[in-house]
Amino acid sequence: MVDTSWRLPSPAVGAIIASLIVAAVAHAASDGPGSIGFGRQLVEEVCGECHRVSQPPTAKPPPMQEDLAAPDLVERMHDSGITEMALRSYLRTSHPVMPNIRLSTEETDDVVAYLMSLKRDPR
Repeated sequence: MVDTSWRLPSPAVGAIIASLIVAAVAHAASDGPGSIGFGRQLVEEVCGECHRVSQPPTAKPPPMQEDLAAPDLVERMHDSGITEMALRSYLRTSHPVMPNIRLSTEETDDVVAYLMSLKRDPR
């Protein structure tokens, strides 16, 4: 005899299961700690005065970028040599032509998450 007591879950249960799956996939897609959104905001505020830091390109480049003094970070992130470890090292090292910006561990995680996300974006 076939058991007919099994039923499909209600639409509400289905929606909850679907949202949990989407959240799990989104979490798995992130390569590490850090918030891409917070990282983008921080990079735009701190670095955006001199570097192009987001897609699509702004109509007018930042003042320093017009003189090519500051690299385009969007383009630089397409370099295969730019890794998460390289970014973390770079962010902890002072540079003579840049302001000495100190980031907390959380801010560093956020900045690295955002910059690494640029590798996945098409140019």
